[in-house]
Amino acid sequence: MTCFIIMPLSEADGYAKGHFNRVYQYIIMPACRQAGFNPLRAGDSTIPDNALDIINTMCESDIVLCDISTNDTHALYGFAIRQATGLPVILMKDLKTNLSANIPEFAKVEYDESLRIDTVQNEIEILAEALKKAYDTKTVPNQIISQLNIGSPQVEEAPAIAVYTEIPLTSSSTEDDDEMKVTPLPIISPLPDYVGEPLTQTDIDRLKVGDSFFHLNYGKCEILTINHKTKDILAKVKFDSGSKLLVLVPINIFRKIN
Repeated sequence: MTCFIIMPLSEADGYAKGHFNRVYQYIIMPACRQAGFNPLRAGDSTIPDNALDIINTMCESDIVLCDISTNDTHALYGFAIRQATGLPVILMKDLKTNLSANIPEFAKVEYDESLRIDTVQNEIEILAEALKKAYDTKTVPNQIISQLNIGSPQVEEAPAIAVYTEIPLTSSSTEDDDEMKVTPLPIISPLPDYVGEPLTQTDIDRLKVGDSFFHLNYGKCEILTINHKTKDILAKVKFDSGSKLLVLVPINIFRKIN
């Protein structure tokens, strides 16, 4: 599962250089991992920097975390989109920020901007619980979601029947594997005749921009960007229904026969 983080990126007045990178590393990343989410931060090299792709990633992520410290406009904008479309979202801010927006009805997770070691661990626990609760209590998508088909995978039409299963997010072995599950998706079955053997982890490690494959849930696609430098191999892939940011795992990827 993916947690998309929107937070201040540039240096802000009244904060030490690199302050918000430390907030991300010391509080947000550990909390996401503890809650069972893979953190992706807006502005990182793995995330497309054009507005349309950012909004798409924002809407497709399982949950979004908005750090609105310094009254960051990007984080406030991301919160507005998620709230308007009824998707799970968490607000956080530091204690020194006085909000310019009046949003008292929404729970906020606050943290001490000093990042003292005696406060950070408690803040990680609080944020992790807030993330779990927000995701577990998410509501049924509202009318806007239904009209836009946001978050609903679309697959290429084929002579197929839909069956359902739970697929692990990653193939790596960790103590949290039992919790790291994605929402069941329709599987294309039977597979089209242009689908070859499943890709192994070695095959996935060798994938590059321009390569194509068949995804068990979404159909045939082409790799637009790929990052092999992280623990989980992330790729932006183009399907007939649009582009998606995926974690590539052997269990649902097949070779496509031209």
